[in-house]
Amino acid sequence: PAMSEKRGLLGSRGLPEVSQEELDEGDKKMPVMLVGMMLLPRAIGCGVALVVFFFGGKSGYQKQMGWLASKDLGYVYVSAVMLSAMVSWVNTWPMYFKGKLKLAGNLRANMQIFKINSEDDKIMGRPMPYVVLEDDGPVGMYNRANRSLFHMNENLGGVLVCALLGGFVFPLPGMICVALFVAGRIMHQVGYAFGGYGKHAPGFALSMLATSVLEGLVVVGAL
Repeated sequence: PAMSEKRGLLGSRGLPEVSQEELDEGDKKMPVMLVGMMLLPRAIGCGVALVVFFFGGKSGYQKQMGWLASKDLGYVYVSAVMLSAMVSWVNTWPMYFKGKLKLAGNLRANMQIFKINSEDDKIMGRPMPYVVLEDDGPVGMYNRANRSLFHMNENLGGVLVCALLGGFVFPLPGMICVALFVAGRIMHQVGYAFGGYGKHAPGFALSMLATSVLEGLVVVGAL
């Protein structure tokens, strides 16, 4: 929509106006959504990892897993899964509050919402607007490209650990997952910068799938 149309959807402080009924509805839906986002990708990732184990080079994988068991290193793998799940949780939990704001489109790129620090919180009798990222033109593309960068950084810790440990037992599948993650993150950044919100989705889905399978490989390696 045109800028004037977008402005018409916003309240006096520059964010969507949300009724109490909408807040209550969001409170009911978001917990289910958060649980689903934590469990469903991991179920898919573990399923793919089991297929790789049973129908890939099972004997070679078992040899590596046997060495891990002989050194009691399964605990290290469990630790990696816990770390990866924690990284996922701390990235998912803020969505509960984001849902309350009803942010839409490129406005969702804002990781923080700022206010003007002034004793007088009104301009000519109207509340001062919140301060958000520019989302139009080259500046908007720059902001979204950097938002994608921060999104990658937010999730990279679990990916690195799982890539190293999962790759020890499953070298080729681990490398393929890393390649998919790399491709997904590039697609995410380019799509978000040039196309705005929504165009990042294919890259997001691909990188999330790769991350989930890497974590699944670590789960299987710990067994």
